[in-house]
Amino acid sequence: MKPLLIATLLGVASIMILLPVANALTPRSDFSDNVSTYRLFSSTKVCGDHLCKPGEWNKWINNLFSSQIKKFSDLIGMKNPSSNGIKKASYDTKNVLHTSSGDITRINTFSMDGGRFTSFISVTNKGAIDVNHIAISQINPDVKVLKAWITPQWDSSIALYQTSFDTSKTSLTQGQTLNIVIVTDGKPAFSLDTLSSN
Repeated sequence: MKPLLIATLLGVASIMILLPVANALTPRSDFSDNVSTYRLFSSTKVCGDHLCKPGEWNKWINNLFSSQIKKFSDLIGMKNPSSNGIKKASYDTKNVLHTSSGDITRINTFSMDGGRFTSFISVTNKGAIDVNHIAISQINPDVKVLKAWITPQWDSSIALYQTSFDTSKTSLTQGQTLNIVIVTDGKPAFSLDTLSSN
């Protein structure tokens, strides 16, 4: 009985050693910061631990963004961060056929070290066309925009008082909210200049 048990155990151990290791992970080939949790050109997106249902992705991202702002404000000791409230948009009327309506639906601004301020801005597309160009102005005099970003799919262009975001990889659809981060060298105030399709 003992030799049979030892032979069986040796056989099982040999099989375990010789079989290749199963790995569901794929090796990373892109070592830049352009990593996302969904496929860029596919409509399949992941919401936490399941595939998103129609319309669930936007709600999930907004909830994620809101929880990050709350944790960030608790981290720096701001229990009631001041918000600039809802701001109505002003629009460039040069291209009325390609311009969409929308609002800045929320702004949270936090004071950082060195006199810098970081603002989290939520922009909602309320128009019927898909948007791939956004222009936001910083309207406080003597306050300059230092950095601005949305996601790796959007390119940002910073002028002295205006920041433009453009993309050819995605779009802001009707009813969708996009979260933007802007860093300034003083306390800012923002207005939405343009939501348009190029």
